[in-house]
Amino acid sequence: MVTMERLKVSRIKITRIFSCALIASMLLLIAFSAFGAPIATDCKAQNISFSVSEERVNVTIQKDGSADIRYFFAFTNVDFLNGVDIGMPNSYYDASSASAHIFIDGLEYAPLSVGASPFVDPGMAVEFSTSTIFAIQTARAFQLDFSVNVPHMVYRNVLANDSVGVKFRPTWFDPAYQVGSTDLLVSKIIFPQGFSNISQAMWLESSPWDNIELNGTIGKVVATWTRTSVSPSDQASGLYDVGAAFPMQFVDQFFEPPVPPGPNIIGDFIDLLVLLAPILIIALIFAVIIVSGINKSRKLASDYFEPKMDVIGAGPRRDLTAVEAAVVLERPIEMVATMILFALVKKNLVRVISEEMPMRLERVSLKGEYAYETSYLGAIKPDGTIDRTLLKQAMVSLVRNTSDKMNGFDLVATKGYYGRICDTAWQQVQQAGTPEEFAKALSEKNDWMMLEPDYERRMNRTIILIPPIIVRPGGPGPVGTSGKGVGNIATDYVSKLKNTSNNLVNDMRGLTKEVAPLSNPAPIVPLSQRPAGGTGPSCHCACACACACACAGGGR
Repeated sequence: MVTMERLKVSRIKITRIFSCALIASMLLLIAFSAFGAPIATDCKAQNISFSVSEERVNVTIQKDGSADIRYFFAFTNVDFLNGVDIGMPNSYYDASSASAHIFIDGLEYAPLSVGASPFVDPGMAVEFSTSTIFAIQTARAFQLDFSVNVPHMVYRNVLANDSVGVKFRPTWFDPAYQVGSTDLLVSKIIFPQGFSNISQAMWLESSPWDNIELNGTIGKVVATWTRTSVSPSDQASGLYDVGAAFPMQFVDQFFEPPVPPGPNIIGDFIDLLVLLAPILIIALIFAVIIVSGINKSRKLASDYFEPKMDVIGAGPRRDLTAVEAAVVLERPIEMVATMILFALVKKNLVRVISEEMPMRLERVSLKGEYAYETSYLGAIKPDGTIDRTLLKQAMVSLVRNTSDKMNGFDLVATKGYYGRICDTAWQQVQQAGTPEEFAKALSEKNDWMMLEPDYERRMNRTIILIPPIIVRPGGPGPVGTSGKGVGNIATDYVSKLKNTSNNLVNDMRGLTKEVAPLSNPAPIVPLSQRPAGGTGPSCHCACACACACACAGGGR
């Protein structure tokens, strides 16, 4: 009996201990939850990962100096995402005007909230509900439409009197979360109501638009920039900044670019500067003169093309050959000469006898399809080498004739037009599915691919099957690809291009310096007409970084 009683007491104690432990565990769980312990839906407890196939932004300038900003994002390959952070141009954004619409598989979902971002400053966050998060994880893709009004956006343009402008950096996402580049980035600036004279529009310095038009649907001028394969890091650095300026009478309010605060210098250092000021000023003047002279001489040596009359807004010239487009884009003269030779070989008007320095060619015909081809053929001497003087004359004539063809057309629009043709050519070659399709696509598109300024690096980076174009004696067709790896074929092709550029004539790279003074001589301005200092107005808008530059981004 004593043994049985003790056993019962032991069981009761064990039961009580187990119950107390269970209750304590539940209390601990509640306490951790109350104080924000991580749970399954915490964004940091999940692996945030997504790709961006498309980002579009419209910046509509308003009369009051504000701007309506509207983003459209297309996200793909989403592993987990509980919200989207969107950087704002400044801290004046009107949170009450913000709205967001989420689309998943054609269905619209409402955001959980739209407010200040916990990760981006200044920035806003579109937070997702649990049902939206689940739907996104199931579909692995969604679209987001976001809009907000941001005051304090228009600033005085410091490069042109009586004009104001906007500079804008589209928001980007943290590369730790975004996988790969953004496939397509389209930025638009919509000028204020009432502005219609496109000739008065000015682009951001060093960032001209791809297209500008008076949109008949909305009755406003719209400038567009289109970019592909955009790296988030490059976007964050300002590589894809856009901007536009216009006469100040089209807005009721604008702001002055802020002056950065001066350095806090101690008194002794100020005294030292005052003491050394005369010497420093003299040294600075000499340095500026020397550097300016060097830069000017270098620029004149490389800038061989200058259209006689560039009409802003007149549209691009669309009927140029690849060689003429290379001249407009100011590709190196040795590259232009190589392009002509490749075209002549392709048309069976020239055969390459030897690729060694100096190259020897066999002229099959005395007349080419274009005047510059005929001039090039005329530079081939009886022994097969190239007459350097005649080649230089052919290049000068090509540049001058191309300049004449650009009269009355928009130079910037033309450059953008042929830059897009170049990108399309690369994409078409990359998309070919078989070696035969590669060879055919390359044969058709390589002329335009050579407009790429970094041709060699892009060819090495874009590993594709590329048969060399230069024909060896003994056969009219291109060198085959059998027996070689993809990387070796691309490397061999780049080597062919380099050999041609270097070995056509002695000092081929020096040809540009010889052509520039003849095709684009430095202007001679009478002393009485030379300005005393400064620069006149240009068709560029140079807003300071504070001119509504959206420097925020890098969130989810």
